Amino acid sequence: MKINKYIKRGFADLILCLIIILSIFPFIYMFIMSFKSTTNAADISIAINKLSLFQYRKIFALENFGKYIFNSVFVAVAGVVLTVVVCSLAGYAFAKLNFKGNDKIFLIMVLTLMVPSEVIVAPLFLIVKHMNMLNTYWALILPLPTAFGVFIMRQAILGVPKDLMDAAKIDGCSDIKIFFKVILPLVEPAILTLAIFTFLGAWNNFLWPMVSCNRPEMKTLPLALGMMKTQYNTDVGLTMACAVINFLPPFIFYLFMQRKFKEGITLSGMKG
Repeated sequence: MKINKYIKRGFADLILCLIIILSIFPFIYMFIMSFKSTTNAADISIAINKLSLFQYRKIFALENFGKYIFNSVFVAVAGVVLTVVVCSLAGYAFAKLNFKGNDKIFLIMVLTLMVPSEVIVAPLFLIVKHMNMLNTYWALILPLPTAFGVFIMRQAILGVPKDLMDAAKIDGCSDIKIFFKVILPLVEPAILTLAIFTFLGAWNNFLWPMVSCNRPEMKTLPLALGMMKTQYNTDVGLTMACAVINFLPPFIFYLFMQRKFKEGITLSGMKG
């Protein structure tokens, strides 16, 4: 019996190792190919004489490269702050405040998650245009809060015991003070989870910045790198170098936040 148990466990470990290898292989491939200048996507040799920093030098020499990085970082960070504030307040209202139509409004908001983001690009563009916000940071930041963020925060806040809120009210705290002094400290993992999702979405957003900002100085880094790839031939090395540069900032951001990520997902699960 023990031998069969060890065989099953060893087989399971082997399957997991294969899955891990298959998962990280695209990243290894991307990193190796970024040091090459080739049109052959199958050329994955790592001979030293074939590796160089040519593609990275080409990218760093791109005009307004520093401005592109600033735009992406600013939009992503400002988007995280705005999303956390808006979604936390909305989640608190839907979870703990009793007002007419609470559940119905929240249901309608959740149903909007079924609508593909590409569908609302045209109406969103018209709204931004009539508000004279095209080619501004406002156009890139304001659309970032979504119903998904409200859902995460509502589910997390539902788990906060009502007794704590009642005790705070007895001490004379208003709803705003309860929100900042009681609710937010208890749902910190959910806030960090929302911050990660928002940062990744804002950083990797390509379609909306392309539609809302056509001035070169307002381009974000993914948009600039995407347009750079179309200006040259099908150089696989350049494509992979652009992918590496675009991948690293959100990956580093996730590494700093990952300790609370799993806890936040659990906290914002299906409660209520």
